[in-house]
Amino acid sequence: MKKIAILAGILLLPGFLYYLLKQKGENRYTKLPIYGEKILTGTFTNRMGEKIPDTLFHQVSPFTLTNQLGNAVQVLASDTCLSVVNFFYTRCPADCNHMNDELNRVAERFSANGLVRFYTLSVDTAFDSPDVLQAYAAKYAPQTKKWDFLTAGQDDVYRIAREGFLVDAVQDTTRGEALFLHSPSLILVDTHRRIRGYYDANERKEVDRLVDEIKLLLVQEIRERSPL
Repeated sequence: MKKIAILAGILLLPGFLYYLLKQKGENRYTKLPIYGEKILTGTFTNRMGEKIPDTLFHQVSPFTLTNQLGNAVQVLASDTCLSVVNFFYTRCPADCNHMNDELNRVAERFSANGLVRFYTLSVDTAFDSPDVLQAYAAKYAPQTKKWDFLTAGQDDVYRIAREGFLVDAVQDTTRGEALFLHSPSLILVDTHRRIRGYYDANERKEVDRLVDEIKLLLVQEIRERSPL
């Protein structure tokens, strides 16, 4: 286990170093934020002689949708994988294509890493059948990258967006053609189903930051799971 941890640390070192911020010659380690409502439980944990208030953080509940192959997929059911999630629809203007091009760039970086998964949720579930999604996703070869394109299934996509990922996803009924409003963000979720970052897919630097922060979370996971 220690050898695995050391090897993984070496492989992920560039992302880890991204978060070693130098101030007055001293390295300081910065953790990623946790988004959503926070509730103090009224209990405390002792850490190095200091009483730290225990906090309940917002978690995205696992949900089940149908992927491009027609299979039911339980999203966020694993407690060993980081996840990157976004919302789109196939009849979307060019913005959605650009978003998925950028997500593909991230997915390619982690295609060989079994601890990172990718989920792209359609907000146009009436039109985006599994066959439509499969045709759209073919150019990305999602089966080689642990990437599911998801449509209508057991749970409601709009509720998942609002209550789970804390973003908007609505249909604009004021216009005749199919038009949906949804977040342009790529959303990073840790193994505890907590939201750790939102990254604007329209900004290349934001997507580059996502790559680095995935590496950081992988290092954190290895440190938390490895015996001392």
